[in-house]
Amino acid sequence: MKILQRNLTGHIVVIGFGVSGSEAVKELIARGQNPRKIVVIDNGDGNLEDAEKLGCNVLNADATRDQTLVSVKVRQAESVIVSAGRDDTSILIVLTVRHLAPTVPISVVVRASDNELLARQAGANNVINPVNFAGFLLAGTCHGEHISEYMSDLATVRGRVMLRERVVTKEEVGEPLRGRTEAVGLRVYRGIKAYGFWEAEAQLLEEGDIIVEIVPNVDRL
Repeated sequence: MKILQRNLTGHIVVIGFGVSGSEAVKELIARGQNPRKIVVIDNGDGNLEDAEKLGCNVLNADATRDQTLVSVKVRQAESVIVSAGRDDTSILIVLTVRHLAPTVPISVVVRASDNELLARQAGANNVINPVNFAGFLLAGTCHGEHISEYMSDLATVRGRVMLRERVVTKEEVGEPLRGRTEAVGLRVYRGIKAYGFWEAEAQLLEEGDIIVEIVPNVDRL
């Protein structure tokens, strides 16, 4: 742990290595994340063995305790993923992380729609409800057999296309979102507001804008 702590900065903390947490870690690694910059916290030896096989740092501890999160330098983390298996536990962990690390981005999995607002109030930046998402995909199949396939393709680096989020470049300032050829621009985030590619605000990119776009996965073409 002392050796680990000396090298911990800009890392990703994953709390809970069940189905969602393990899939998140595998996707992160597939996207190029160094597994030695991932710390997995879980209290199941089997889960930790699986995480260790992927090359991650592991810690068997209670993530609801301040000392556990301090020991993995959560304040210096790049981001935190919480998937504790129970909504109440996950929300408590989010509260604890936010108390210790006021600015670190937190993503959390919740399974009850009623708890999504609570998770955001606890300090989560991103709240993922896998049950709702599965419902969205199922509904999409009623209006076209290829919609859910494309959505799944977008969600993973293993697909032919990928979603990418990035800051606008200096060369793009003043250009329209859809004026570029190497990607398909979908949305512009400017401050706290979001603009679709069809809106007037997206026709003139500004410095500091954040772009969400679709790009081809050259490794899969």
